[in-house]
Amino acid sequence: MAKKNRKTETRLQQPAEPVRPRPAGDGGGLPNLPGWAPVVLYSVLALFLFREFVFTNRMLLGTDTLSLGYMARQFFADALATTGFPGWNPVILGGTPFLESVAGGDSLYPTSVLLLFMETYRAIGWKLVLHLPVAGGLMYLWTRSLGVSRVAGLLAGLAFTLAPYMISLVYPAQDGKLFVTALTPLVFWTADGFMRRGGLLWLGGLAMAVGLVILTTHFQMAYFLFGTVGVLAIVRTVQFARGSGPWEAEAGAATGAEPTSDAEPGSPPELVPESVQTAVPTGPGRRTPAAVMRFALFLVAAVMGAGVAGVQLLPSFDYVLSDSRRTATTTEAAGESGVIYSSSWSLHPEEAMSFIVPEFAGNSAGGSAWATQTYWGRNVFKLNHEYIGLLVLVLAGLSFLGAPQKGLRWYLTGMGAVVFLFTLGAHTPVWRLFYAVVPGISLFRAPSMAIFLTGFAATTLMAFGLDRAFQLARGSEEEGSRLIRYFAGWSGALLVLLLLVGTGILFSIWTSVIYPDMAANKADALARATPFIRRGAFIAFLLVAATGSLFWAVRSRMLPLAIAVPLLAGLLALDLIRVNLPFIQTLDYHQWAAPDEHERMLRDLTVQSDEPFRVLSMMGSGQDVRPGMFGVELAAGHHPNDLARYRELIGMVGSGAPTNFFESESGGFNRNLFGVLNVRFLLWPDYQFGPLPVEPVTRLSSRDGQPYSSVYELPFGLPRARLVAGYAVTSAGEGVGTLLSDEFDAASRVLLEEEPDPAWGLSPLGSGTASGSVRWMERGPDRMVLEVEVSEPALLAVSQNWMPGWVARVGAEEWPVLRANHTLQAIPVPAGSHTLELAYEPPVVRSALWVSVVSLLLAGAAVGVGAARTLRAGRGDRPDPRPETAAA
Repeated sequence: MAKKNRKTETRLQQPAEPVRPRPAGDGGGLPNLPGWAPVVLYSVLALFLFREFVFTNRMLLGTDTLSLGYMARQFFADALATTGFPGWNPVILGGTPFLESVAGGDSLYPTSVLLLFMETYRAIGWKLVLHLPVAGGLMYLWTRSLGVSRVAGLLAGLAFTLAPYMISLVYPAQDGKLFVTALTPLVFWTADGFMRRGGLLWLGGLAMAVGLVILTTHFQMAYFLFGTVGVLAIVRTVQFARGSGPWEAEAGAATGAEPTSDAEPGSPPELVPESVQTAVPTGPGRRTPAAVMRFALFLVAAVMGAGVAGVQLLPSFDYVLSDSRRTATTTEAAGESGVIYSSSWSLHPEEAMSFIVPEFAGNSAGGSAWATQTYWGRNVFKLNHEYIGLLVLVLAGLSFLGAPQKGLRWYLTGMGAVVFLFTLGAHTPVWRLFYAVVPGISLFRAPSMAIFLTGFAATTLMAFGLDRAFQLARGSEEEGSRLIRYFAGWSGALLVLLLLVGTGILFSIWTSVIYPDMAANKADALARATPFIRRGAFIAFLLVAATGSLFWAVRSRMLPLAIAVPLLAGLLALDLIRVNLPFIQTLDYHQWAAPDEHERMLRDLTVQSDEPFRVLSMMGSGQDVRPGMFGVELAAGHHPNDLARYRELIGMVGSGAPTNFFESESGGFNRNLFGVLNVRFLLWPDYQFGPLPVEPVTRLSSRDGQPYSSVYELPFGLPRARLVAGYAVTSAGEGVGTLLSDEFDAASRVLLEEEPDPAWGLSPLGSGTASGSVRWMERGPDRMVLEVEVSEPALLAVSQNWMPGWVARVGAEEWPVLRANHTLQAIPVPAGSHTLELAYEPPVVRSALWVSVVSLLLAGAAVGVGAARTLRAGRGDRPDPRPETAAA
C-alpha cells in the first residue's frame, strides 16, 4: 500500500501540463471549423470538378490512356482475374517484362486494387479523383504541423486540392505525376516530423511515405521530391545543432519553460511527444552529435522506404540501365545530344508569364476556347498547365511581413525559386549547373515537371501569409496600412500589365525581343490567343483587387472575418477552377471501346487459333496499340520503356515507324523480319499509303467510299515456336544486318551470339527445318508449355523477346535459353519427345521481393512500437480517475 501511495504522490507532484499559446489565427473572429470540415470541403470540390465522370458512366479522357494506359491496365486486370500477377506482357513489341519496364504503370500502388472491383476505365478515373481530397487533406495536416491556424490550413489545402499543375495532368493521363504531387505534403510532413521530434513513429512513417511515392513508378518526380526533402533535413540538422528553429520552443513547451529568444513557434501541442523533454541537449557543442545522429537516422528511414518499394524499384533500375531503350538517351547519351534530350520539354518565358495570366501561352488541350489551338510557346504542343495560382503567390508573399518560422520560410522560398529556374531549362544557367553536378539529372528529361515543388512551397508559404494577414488586419494602424499597401502594390502592377496587354505593347516587345524567331504557325496561335490573354489579364487584376478589398473591409471593421474567409475561399477556388476546367474532359467509353470490323476479326482469330500469331498495325505509323485491347498481339506499338534490342531489330526510333519491315535488298517487305517475328496479318492505313496490290481480308471505307484501312494476310510468317536444324554465330553489332539480308534463310537457321554447348550435339552445318513437331499445351502471359518431338538435336526458335529471367524446364531439369536473332529466344533440344515449360522468373524480382518484405516489416514495426509508446505516454499524462487516488 505504501508503494502505491508513493506512486500516487510522485504523480501528484509532477508539474501540470503547461498552457501553450494558441497558434496564430485561431479564434479572434475566425470561423471555428470542425475537424471534418477539410475532408468534406475537398471531397465536394473533387466531386464538383469531376461530376461528369462521377455521376455518369463516361470515361475520363486522357491522351496517354487512349494510346497505351487503358490497354496496359486492362491486360493487368485480366491477368489478375485469371492467371495472377503477370511477369511478362506479350501484347506489344514482341513482349516486354511487366514489372521491370513499368508496363502496367502503378501496378503495385495501392489504388490499383480498384481494378479488382470495377471496370478498368472506372478504376483509372477514380484513382485520379480520390487523390484530390487526399492531396488537400495532407496539405492541411502538413501546414497545421507547422503551427498555422485551422482556417489558414484549410485554405492551403483548398489551393492544393485545386492546383492546376496537378489537376491538368488528367488530360495527358500522367497519373504517376499526379500521384507524386498529391503525396508531396505527406513526405514533407513525415520527414520534418522526424527531424523535429525523432521517434520510431515518425521514422517508420517516413519510410512508408517514401515507399509509397516510389510505387507510383514516376521515378523522376520522386527524385525531385526526395532531393528537396533531403535539403530540408539538412536545414533542420543545422538548426538543431545551432539551437535555433522549432526544437527550443517544443522543448520549452514540453517542460513548462519559456522558449528562447531565437526560437520559432512550432507545431500544435498535440503533436509534441513526451520524449522531446530529453531530445534537446544543452549547449551548442553538445547538440551537434545529436543533430548528426538524427540526420543519419533520416537517411536510414529513406533507405528503408526505398526497400519498401524495392520489388518495383530494383528491377526497374536494373532494366533501364541494361535492357531498356532508355539507355540510348540516358546512360549511353553523351555530349550535346544528352544535353538536348535532358533539357527538352522545359518551360519557356511564355509559360513563365502564364503564372500571372494563365491564358498567356495558350494550350493545345481543347475543352475551352482559350485552350484550343492557342499554344504559341516553344514546345511542340502543350497538354497541361503549370499554373500555381496568382492568389496563392500573392498571399504567399504576405508571409514575409512578419510571419513565424523564418528559417523554414527562407528554405521554402529558396527551394521554390531554384526549382522554378530549373524548370526553365536552358533559359537560365541553373539547369545546366544541376545537369553537370547533380547525379541522375542527365537520366531525365522534361525539367518542367519539377514545378510541383514550387507550387507546394508557395502553398505552404500562403498558409503562413494568411495567418499574418489576419493578424495585420486586426492589428495596429501601422500594421493595417502595411497590409493595404501590399495589395495596392500588386493591384498597381497588374493594372500596368493590363494596359500593356490591352494596347498590344507587350506583344510587340515579346515578339521582337524575347521570342524574335517565332514560326508562322506560332504567330497564328498567338493571334488566336490574344483576346483570351487580354481577358485573363483583366481577371488577374480583378482577383487581386477583390482580395485586397476583402482585407480592407476587414481592417475597416466593415466585414467580419467569419464572412471574409468564405469569400476569400471563393476567390481562391475561382482563380484555380477556371484554369482546370479544360483539362477535365470525358468520352463515351462504350462507343470508344467498341471494336471495329478489323478488331473483331483479329480478336476472334486470336481466340480460335491453336497457333499464336502477331499483327503488324501501321496505323499511327506503327505506334497503334488499340488492337491489344482485344487480346491481339502486336509486332509494333507504343511503349515508353520497351526493349532496346527489339527496337533495333524492327528499325523503330522514338515514336517513328518500324522501317525495317519494309526495307529489303530486293525491295518491298522484308520477309525474314516478318517471318521471325511471327507476323501473320498486316493492318494497313490505305488512306495514308494507298491500298496494297492484293486482296485484303477485310476493308473499311471512309464516308466518301474510299478505302480507309485494310487487313492483309501475309504468306511468309513463321510459327511462334518452330524447330530449326542449323545456326550461325555473329556478333551483336552485326546481327540485325545479317538477319535482314536476303542471303540469310531465317526459316531454316537462327543467329546466335555465342557457340552453344557442344554437349547438345548441335551443328552449324545443319539446314532446313528439323524433323519433328511442336504443339502448344498451355500459353499464358509468362508461362507456356509445349510438347516438342524431334528426331535429332535441334534448336527450338521462339519468337519472343529474350530476357535473363526466362527459364526452360523439362521436368526438374533446366535447359538454357539462348539469345537468338538479335533479341529472340532459342532453346537447344535433344532428340526425343519432351514436355517443355518456358517461364519468366526474373531473379532480380525475387530478390527485390524479399527486400520489400523485410523493409515493410521493419517500417511497420517502427510505426507500431512508436504508436504504442505515444499512446502509453498519453495515458500517463492524464489524471488518474480512480477514487482512491483522489482520496490519497
